[in-house]
Amino acid sequence: MAKLYTRFLQIGCLILCALPLRLSAQQDYHFSQFFAAPITYNPAMAGAYEGDFRSMLNYRNQYSALSQPFRTMAFTADMPIKISQEERDQNFLGAGLQVISDNSGTLDFNTLHVAGSLSYALDLGGTSSNPNFIAVGLQFGFMQRTLDFNNATWETQWNGIGFDPSVNSQEGYRGIMQENNLLLGGGATWFKSLDETTRLVVGAALLNANAPRVEMLGEENALLRKVVFHAGMSIEREEAMMTFLPNMFVMFQGPNRIIDIGSEVEFSLWDRTQFTDFRNNLSTNVGAYYRYQDAIYFIGRVNYYDFSLGISYDFTTSGLNRGNNGQGGVELVLGYRTRFSGPGTGRQKLTKSKGL
Repeated sequence: MAKLYTRFLQIGCLILCALPLRLSAQQDYHFSQFFAAPITYNPAMAGAYEGDFRSMLNYRNQYSALSQPFRTMAFTADMPIKISQEERDQNFLGAGLQVISDNSGTLDFNTLHVAGSLSYALDLGGTSSNPNFIAVGLQFGFMQRTLDFNNATWETQWNGIGFDPSVNSQEGYRGIMQENNLLLGGGATWFKSLDETTRLVVGAALLNANAPRVEMLGEENALLRKVVFHAGMSIEREEAMMTFLPNMFVMFQGPNRIIDIGSEVEFSLWDRTQFTDFRNNLSTNVGAYYRYQDAIYFIGRVNYYDFSLGISYDFTTSGLNRGNNGQGGVELVLGYRTRFSGPGTGRQKLTKSKGL
């Protein structure tokens, strides 16, 4: 187990060293706890988890020293759909929905994403307790971008003391500017149980695949395609009631790069009683991650019954740290994952953690 965990971190470090990349501000939203919103970066992740229904609420507040900080809010929900009652048939469909609002600046520049995901998982000969399957997924989305010029101030409105909004700015931009686009994406993921206590997930996705034309302030450009690679493991040590959860996330979008690598450790305080439900499960997670040339962030999480509550804080390591007065980014995640009776119950088991 220790060798696998070390090997995973070594691979991640090699990627960091091998890519001479410069991090710049991403064009799309990004969460530090990316693993808590999996269908936002790969539609093949829809329905691929232990349980029958999963939903997440994500909130991120970044650059709070600015007059108008960057705020990102997301709601995601997904579920597996068993397509056969045959015990040996582990193939299944996955369906998901995501709604994401990203807001920044004094002009309330807002980007709204609404997308649906549909996936199909092909069983490669695994079992309910030791899965082995490949999933492919498609994403169909809608994006609306909005600028509110009602709060704009211009050089012509400066009176020597401050900006006077009653003065005619002589600018052509007024009111609210809005544009809408359709987005397409796809992805693939491989889930594999290496043994009774170790599981692996590796995936890749292409988002904004249709590269729609976007036009704001009179300049038309193609929305940059986003390429994502991700990998994660679940390594359980039953005798210590611990589970290691290393993760790696790599995103390319034009000149922009995001590379996150790190791990959580889940400590199981007690398990749910199997037959009477007299006692519910309780566990807690702690972890640390590094975002290449941008930030170091720490994560804490509490998992009780079907709910989980996680918080992370980014310590900025780039030059943006000075412009933000040393303040980082706070992110909250509220998760819910449950198992119903009936078809699909106990079908696949991918990770033990409630945070994933």
